[in-house]
Amino acid sequence: MSPASTCRRAYGSAVAPPKLTPSRTGSDRENVPFRRNGRRDGARRLLAVSHTGLASGAEMVLVRVLAAAREEGWSVMCLCPPGAMAERLAAAGITRLPVPEMKLPAGLRAVAAVRLMLRSLRAGRRIRRASAEADVVLVNGILALPALAFARIAKPKAWLVHDVIHRPSWLVLLWIFGRSVDRAIAVSESAARPIRNARIDATVVRNGVEWPVEPAPFEKDGPPIVGCAAVLTSWKGQDVLLEAVARLPRTDVVLELVGGSFPKDGAYIEQLRERAERPDLAGRVRFLGHVPDVLSRARTWTVGVSASVDPEAGPLALLEYLSIGLPAVATAHGGSAEVLDDAGLLVPPRDPDALAAAIGRLLDEDELWRRCAVSGPKVIERSNLTVESSNRRTIACLAELAARSR
Repeated sequence: MSPASTCRRAYGSAVAPPKLTPSRTGSDRENVPFRRNGRRDGARRLLAVSHTGLASGAEMVLVRVLAAAREEGWSVMCLCPPGAMAERLAAAGITRLPVPEMKLPAGLRAVAAVRLMLRSLRAGRRIRRASAEADVVLVNGILALPALAFARIAKPKAWLVHDVIHRPSWLVLLWIFGRSVDRAIAVSESAARPIRNARIDATVVRNGVEWPVEPAPFEKDGPPIVGCAAVLTSWKGQDVLLEAVARLPRTDVVLELVGGSFPKDGAYIEQLRERAERPDLAGRVRFLGHVPDVLSRARTWTVGVSASVDPEAGPLALLEYLSIGLPAVATAHGGSAEVLDDAGLLVPPRDPDALAAAIGRLLDEDELWRRCAVSGPKVIERSNLTVESSNRRTIACLAELAARSR
């Protein structure tokens, strides 16, 4: 089978977890050539670029891809700012090279945009130096595109697309800098559509979950629990979910919010906590923060919710709900609408009444709840929405691009 057909058609075999090796530290990391990164003769060389040192679902996907590529014999390095993402790379044994943060800084938007472009220029120089021996360069997220364009490298370049590009500022970045990549690898059709509209080649490789996994029990003790696993930031819609739970006719429902937060979201989190303390919700909302094993917690839930007010590109939490047979409610846009199928209910975004009605149906209609619970694992298996499949297809796309360097 040709590399091109493999990119389009390959589905996965299991990828073993990487062996841990020390991550380089200090100033010697900046220009580490691939031959000092444990490369065997003839191994493909992959340079990845993370635009942020923060860690959320998109960064987890990148680490999984890099670890899987290394297990398949690739030589792998990643340009990444310091932070939680750098720690994840170190834990996976991936060599990290330092690079400036490429997220929009705080402050006046015009000033922040200028500062971001200056950082991207610096990051572009780092990419240019680090890519000298690479066969393919992979950037993670739209905010890395300016730096990639400023790098002006002739190497094959790929872009992991984790966002549905709909914000005006993102569309500007897409049309100015998007043509600097040779291939976009999008996690859903919704994410791929704006990329193709910009006349950029895009392949859809959906996110996946660990599979098989232990299912959630059908019978649960105690009051019903509605759960949401998502970073606490405004576009994830936890404020809408709080309103929805408050409007449920029954008052025995507990809401659990799982997820960390970013520094910029302090005001939003205070808003959530203030709403949770009002009489109609008091004592029924639990802020659990980061939970290392989300699936174990989700197995205690009655309904899982994805309330995002902006479209999710590749909803990892929703896929995890489905994998354990947890009936779900999700907002009807982006990748969520593409994968939920008959394992839950879709509702309009920003509509607490519709969200409350859907949650109420799953809590009160036993037959509907059981049908959704049974359907979730079938959706994962039928559509092959597994980590192994996602990694293998992504690496096949990268191998096709790397072949151009050879």
